[in-house]
Amino acid sequence: MGWWRSLSAVLALTAAACGVVVYGWVDPDGVPAAVAYVLVVTGASVGAWIAAARAPRGQRVVPRLIALGVSLTSVGEAVWFTLDLVGARTDVSIADPFWFASYAALCAALWIVLARGPGRAGARVDLGFTLDLLTIVAVSVLLCWSFSLQSILTDSSLPPLVRVVSAAYPLADAILLALVVRVVVSSTARASLGVPLVTGACLWLVADVAYVLSFEGDVATTLTGVAWMVATVSLAIAAGRIGTPPPHPGHPGHPGHPGHPEARSAFRSPAAQLTVALGPLAVPPALELARDLRGEPDRPLQLLAGTAVLIALAAVRTARLIRSEEHARRQLEAARDAALEASLAKSMFLANVSHELRTPLTTVVGMGELLADTELDDFQSGLLRRLNRSGTRLRALVERTLDFSRIEAGRVELDTTEFDVHAMASDVAELYAPRAATAGVTFQWHVDPAVPRLVVGDPGRLFQVVTNLLDNALKFTEEGQVGLHLRVAACPAGGPEAGDQLELVVWDTGIGIAEQDLESVFESFTQVDDSMTRRYDGTGLGLAICRELTGLMGGTVTVQSTLGVGSTFTARIPVRRPDEDDAPVPHPPPPPLRRRRESMAR
Repeated sequence: MGWWRSLSAVLALTAAACGVVVYGWVDPDGVPAAVAYVLVVTGASVGAWIAAARAPRGQRVVPRLIALGVSLTSVGEAVWFTLDLVGARTDVSIADPFWFASYAALCAALWIVLARGPGRAGARVDLGFTLDLLTIVAVSVLLCWSFSLQSILTDSSLPPLVRVVSAAYPLADAILLALVVRVVVSSTARASLGVPLVTGACLWLVADVAYVLSFEGDVATTLTGVAWMVATVSLAIAAGRIGTPPPHPGHPGHPGHPGHPEARSAFRSPAAQLTVALGPLAVPPALELARDLRGEPDRPLQLLAGTAVLIALAAVRTARLIRSEEHARRQLEAARDAALEASLAKSMFLANVSHELRTPLTTVVGMGELLADTELDDFQSGLLRRLNRSGTRLRALVERTLDFSRIEAGRVELDTTEFDVHAMASDVAELYAPRAATAGVTFQWHVDPAVPRLVVGDPGRLFQVVTNLLDNALKFTEEGQVGLHLRVAACPAGGPEAGDQLELVVWDTGIGIAEQDLESVFESFTQVDDSMTRRYDGTGLGLAICRELTGLMGGTVTVQSTLGVGSTFTARIPVRRPDEDDAPVPHPPPPPLRRRRESMAR
């Protein structure tokens, strides 16, 4: 059955081509040319109805409208040639209603596809689509008025009815042109209607414009007739190739989907919409300028009317664009607020859960440390070491999650306390030297003599930044050295008055970081290589917390690293020397581990 349809289509096209050749070969005003013309357009109408009948059920409205338009055209052509052969007047005849009806059928088919889409009954007509049509119609009418309409309506040698009917054709062409242009700029409509329909409509318009402008000569007459014949054949072919309805809005093929090409088309960008709104305003002045260059008299009424219509359309389009921008901004603000609320709820949840976990976990770890002081055999000691090691890791994870959730929720408050920097560095060294020795790594630390002993800041957060950096260095260093260096650098321009920058430098000879990954190491829940999450413990929060805390204290943290050589992290934190009004602190706060062990011993 498929081969028979293909053969039928080939035979029909061959017959149409023969008719076009005969029409172009003979005298365009003779009987053979008229017969060939009528046979081609009649055969095209029959083929269009056959194609419409074969369309899938529920998708036959547009093909039937196209077939109706082609059929009305063929009837009108047959009536016109009959009247011409019998010597009757053909300037205004009974053929004109058939031609106008064919315009209406074709425009209806294009309108359905553009405004609602085939098979999508009940869809709303978009205001932007309507404005596009009205703008193109207004510009087309202005052009037609300048080149043909005014001369037709002011020709006193023609009867009034002839002038009205002759002027109605350019108006119908303007409407059809508006729909065709809208089809061309819509990828969905082009895909649904196909190339034959667009080609046929364009040839129809070209032939009609050539006829209205009254080009003289046999060549012009032949070309105009050939264009009409090819147009009807193309429309008949289009009746059998109407595409399927557009997919649902969530499908990537729908024009509203972000990935669809039409979602990025020129008519959807605000700048292009503004250009489309204001660009047509240049048409009336341009036509008036062309008239002046040709030496024709001015037509101020035409300039005023055309400009007024286009200004009204531009005002409506601009107001719609402004409203759509405001609506989009409100949607973005609502989405932002919802995202912030969700992030805050997540942070509060993490803070609450982490707090509830930390209390019993601290007890378990403390009990294990106390149990280590009792008499145990080798097997029990091994189990206890595993227990303490796993408990310590879990406690560090919970504490970092709690810290990060507090930072995200904006619940971190900084203290302003006088403390001993040298003592804090000594406590850090006392805490990490045994850990480094256990890992087979040498730990070095040094405090520059220029570092003041007493400064004012937040000792707890400063201690947390240093320990996080050292934890990270020890974790990724299997052999070699890990070091801590405290020094002072002058505050940059615009820094705190009479203040210093305390530089905390943590360096290691570990695995290092590739240059392209230096920025990503400070992102939350991120490690340079996903495979490291299996080889190295951690969640990727330590460095993110360091960056957030240093930022809260008005400082920065940077990294320099060479892959396979090692890394150097530098935290620069503004501090100030104590004044007489600052209350001294006799002893620095002990590190968290020592504080917990003392409390458990008590």
